[in-house]
This record gives sequence, C-alpha cells and structure tokens, in this order.
Amino acid sequence: MLNEDIKGITFYYPEQEAESAGLIRSAIVRSADLLMYHWNLPQPADCRVYLMTSWRSFLFASAPWYVQPYLVTAYPFIAHKASVTWQYAGGWALRYGKRYIVGVKPPRLLESSNQAPGELIYIPGRSLNEKVETITCHELTHAYTFHLKLPVWLSEGLAMRAMEHYLGRNVIREDTLRYLDAAMNEPIDQLRLGSVDGWVPLYSRGYWLTRYIEESNPDLLLELLSWRRTTVEMENTLSAAYGIEPGSPWSILEDKARHHFV
Repeated sequence: MLNEDIKGITFYYPEQEAESAGLIRSAIVRSADLLMYHWNLPQPADCRVYLMTSWRSFLFASAPWYVQPYLVTAYPFIAHKASVTWQYAGGWALRYGKRYIVGVKPPRLLESSNQAPGELIYIPGRSLNEKVETITCHELTHAYTFHLKLPVWLSEGLAMRAMEHYLGRNVIREDTLRYLDAAMNEPIDQLRLGSVDGWVPLYSRGYWLTRYIEESNPDLLLELLSWRRTTVEMENTLSAAYGIEPGSPWSILEDKARHHFV
C-alpha cells in the first residue's frame, strides 16, 4: 500500500491502482479548497483517504491498532451490514476519535456497484470519472464536519451541495422536491439513515432544505457550520433566522423551501 501527503491529508492506495489514484488525488485537492472557500471548513488534523478495493481491507487498514481487536470481536455483526452497504456505496466516511477516514471505490468497482437507488435521486449524465470525483468530495465533506455532529439532514444535504459546487452544476433530480410535502413526511429531525428505500427521501429533503438555506441566507449556513450545536440550539437558530415561533420549525421550513424552488 502506497501513501502520500496531499495538502496535509494522507492518501493510501494500492500500487496497481495508480491510474485511479490520480483521479482521487486531484479530487482531494479541489475538494479541500472548495470546502474552505464556500463554508470556511478547516481541514481536520488527522484526515486519511483510502482507495478502497474491499470493505474488509478498508475497515481494518484504516482503524487504529487499539480498535482492531474490537473489529475482530464484532466482525460477525459488522460483516452483514457492511457487505450489503458495499453493493450500493461508492464511498464511506468513518471516525475513530480524532482520526477522520474516507474510503472511495475506483471507477472499475463503482461501475459494477448497484446504482439503482442513486438513479432515484441523481440526474443522469455524470461520467464514471465525475462520479468518483464527486463521491470523494461528498465523503470529504462528511469528514470535515464530523466535529460539528450535524443532524443527518444537514450533513447529507451539505455533502450533496458540495458535489454540485465541485461540478458547477446541479446533480439532484427536481422531482425529488415532492419529498418536501410536510403532510406525508415525518419531522426531518426524527429521520435516521436506515434501509436503502429510506435514504432517498431523507437525502432529498436534506438537500433541498440545505440548498434553500444556502440560497436564501448564506450567512446563516456559515453560522450553522461555525460551531457544534445541540438539537434545540439548531432549531432556535433556524426559527430566529426565518421568523418562526420557537419549537419545531421543520414543516414550516420545508414548506418555505418547496415554494422557493417551485
């Protein structure tokens, strides 16, 4: 396994994957600059990116030595979920204390992944190389914001907006706006990542709400990314910014977002 320093981020890749590594390497550089330029997100002190060719090797190679015995013990419980996720995921982001980890599949493995769920949310047309680059950007966004413990909707929404800033064009299907219908949805702060079917509405709602905040009040988004907030502090900050009565602002905010884009 080769490794190199890229602007303070350590990048690991197999020697035989040198061509794919070049693609991810350039995406690391551009993404780091993008995250600072748009949202003032500083680079983590210990951030590592792996070109991953299997979930097992990635998981064990990226873990600190003191975590590896736990992984061995918990392997039977981890293996099923990891193997299922591997079929769909183009990249992963993990955190071990202050070590922030990103894994990205090379183009050949991404091409053989099950991309059907992604077709429900992403606009078709990205080349395979663009997918690898934007996945790198998406996962690095998670790594750069781990310390903020963002709610899932904002974490995923921000990562998808980062992909759009990276390419300079929209990548989310407009018909996913339908998931902002408050009458048919649970409050967004109660949603969690679960089944493949469940992540499509969650990602969609998170994206449109994050994009709405960025377009209607960019300074507010910078404020939300400046320090870690509790759920109540997050709700109060959003309520005050949009003139909403304190409490749960989600249905009102999603309604504002829907009308903003329709």
